[in-house]
Amino acid sequence: MNSKPHIILVTGASSGIGESIAKVLVSKGYSVFGTSRKATTGSLVNGFTMIQMDVNNESSVKSGIEWLVSKTGKIDAIINNAGLGMLGPIESISDEEAKDIFQTNVFGVLNVCRNVIPHMRQQQFGYVINITSIAGMMGLPYRGIYSSSKFAVEGITESMSQELQQFGIRVCLIEPGDFRTSINQNRKVVKHLDPVYAVQCDEAQRRVNEEVLASPTPEYMGYLVHRILQKNKPRLRYRAANVFQRFSLTLKRVLPSRWFESLVMNHYGMKKI
Repeated sequence: MNSKPHIILVTGASSGIGESIAKVLVSKGYSVFGTSRKATTGSLVNGFTMIQMDVNNESSVKSGIEWLVSKTGKIDAIINNAGLGMLGPIESISDEEAKDIFQTNVFGVLNVCRNVIPHMRQQQFGYVINITSIAGMMGLPYRGIYSSSKFAVEGITESMSQELQQFGIRVCLIEPGDFRTSINQNRKVVKHLDPVYAVQCDEAQRRVNEEVLASPTPEYMGYLVHRILQKNKPRLRYRAANVFQRFSLTLKRVLPSRWFESLVMNHYGMKKI
């Protein structure tokens, strides 16, 4: 089937990458719907229609998708963008904090996919684009819970791609590096930091914040999504990162694991024993 997508849903579209994707797609002529927990369903923002949706709550997701389909009759693409950042040493992170990140970054994606895919199967057409992170390709110090949540979505997406091809549904990943958004202000930090990690953790946070502030704004992500939606057979993976971040993945693949570990630790100002 060679249909072109038109009705697009972007989760987490009230700011940052999600908002940029939605705005670019509107400029390209798509009918775009964005989600936010605090949105008023049906309100128009920046040219796209908002839907009140909490991806952590399956009933909220279900009602939001049903409202969308009742208005449009179909859904051609879902961009799973909603997510949370987390910083802190593994030892100090509580179960509650870890579950909070996984609830949004992993189960939120599952909630949305479970409610969107039946509509795509019925129409024998659709795009599922899951946004992970370069951090989902490697464990990073003091971001282990965030990285592991993105690792999980990488695996889920690979499996979904294989399962859904028979229904004409294209599934792919976008793995962004740093973009200049409000993530520094919104990133969760461990509540009870063991003092033995304080110096390294503070330094890691400082470097992460600096890298975000020095990064480009996220409009590129919108243009990348547009290019993907124009392809009948998109690739499984698209990386949206600077040269250094892309090269780090090459080094991870070719270097002995301990060598690569040393490079990462050095980047974050950590002493290798």
